[in-house]
Amino acid sequence: MKVTLLEIKKAGDNKDFNGGFGTAFQVGNSIRSKLLQYIRAKSESFPTMSYTYIAAIFKMYNHSVGYYVNDMPKSSDILLMHVSLIRHKEEVNFLKRLKGSGLKNIGVYGPLASVKPELFKDADFIIVGEPENAILNICKNEKIPQGIVYSNPVMDLDALPFPDWSIFNVNEYSFSPVLPLKPCVFVLASRGCPYKCSYCPYRVFGTHRVRRPEKVVEEFIYLKESYGIKACFFRDPTFSINQKNIEKLANLMVINKLNIRWGCETKLDLLTIPLLKLLYASGLRALKVGIESLDHNLLKKHGRNPPNIIHQEEIIRFCKKIGIKVIAFYIVGLPDDGKESIHKMIKYSRKLNTSFANFTVCTPIPGTSFYDEMKDKIFDFDLNHYDNFHIVFKHENLTKEEILNYQEKAINEYYFRLRFIFRYIIDKLNTR
Repeated sequence: MKVTLLEIKKAGDNKDFNGGFGTAFQVGNSIRSKLLQYIRAKSESFPTMSYTYIAAIFKMYNHSVGYYVNDMPKSSDILLMHVSLIRHKEEVNFLKRLKGSGLKNIGVYGPLASVKPELFKDADFIIVGEPENAILNICKNEKIPQGIVYSNPVMDLDALPFPDWSIFNVNEYSFSPVLPLKPCVFVLASRGCPYKCSYCPYRVFGTHRVRRPEKVVEEFIYLKESYGIKACFFRDPTFSINQKNIEKLANLMVINKLNIRWGCETKLDLLTIPLLKLLYASGLRALKVGIESLDHNLLKKHGRNPPNIIHQEEIIRFCKKIGIKVIAFYIVGLPDDGKESIHKMIKYSRKLNTSFANFTVCTPIPGTSFYDEMKDKIFDFDLNHYDNFHIVFKHENLTKEEILNYQEKAINEYYFRLRFIFRYIIDKLNTR
């Protein structure tokens, strides 16, 4: 069977992020904003990891797999597309073209397809849920489904084959300047998140499941031998939930002398200084953390349990000291946000002075409980705008223009500071 994996994307798209709904960095029209957008689009290049698992399963059953970007195959027995929020219009239009070309067995999958299957009328089948079990059924039964296809979460992640990165040119992928070594790809040590933040898109798919550390290390060895991987970023929503598991993984990475530089995303209250020392020894050099707001009462209203401020600052100071870059995330325009809370958050971000900072607009993502809460206040139904950089719901305390101005101000003033530039130089000198 000839399998086509098709992706519709533009430069700067990160379709694997935001829970698989995708995100794109675009903020303001000033010269400084455009410069930051250009730098980020040129330095970062990420794959959509779901394609690699799907390719690996099809190849395990001896099917040929081709990967296309913004292009139509001449022939195909089955075509699959990961659909997103950020390229929704383009993807729907391309589906119409595919349908009109006479190609058969066109399928879509991903979180958006799962929560809004009715949006994809030109697809022959729509996978609702994590795609791997549906793909396994297609391979085992040698039958391509039609209509809605329900796919259960993969409970035993270790049963999946290692992702097949050969469908991509892995040498293109980079997470510079966060992890400057190339090639840099993604690895999963777990899926799902047990926390209950109402606005979090990672809760759309499945429960929290963990891989065995031995299997993750085996995958690293495979990545080095097959693709010459020098760096990776763990795509787990909350990497260090199971501390014993992570300690075992780090120790195995040290014992096997993997010499891979890696990064992850987690919560600051799940980190300790002894754990960070061990993770650093195993190759940890970048850490994404959600600060989100300085108003903890505001966060708690949305199910977020923020870390103690003293602990938070202690962990960030220690990361700076030993050479772990910290990327802090902040949210502008949470429902109860006001001018005072946003000013405090912007001021606090400069105080922390992490290696990088990202300021996103509060966005109700379809499938989250926050989306249901905001439904009556949503005024923008263009799904391409649900990228964390547009205002889509009416805010009680701030105008659309005020929120966007605050976001642009926060980003530009963060990166065009002497203190940030000095931090950046120190990080460059400490890179090892």
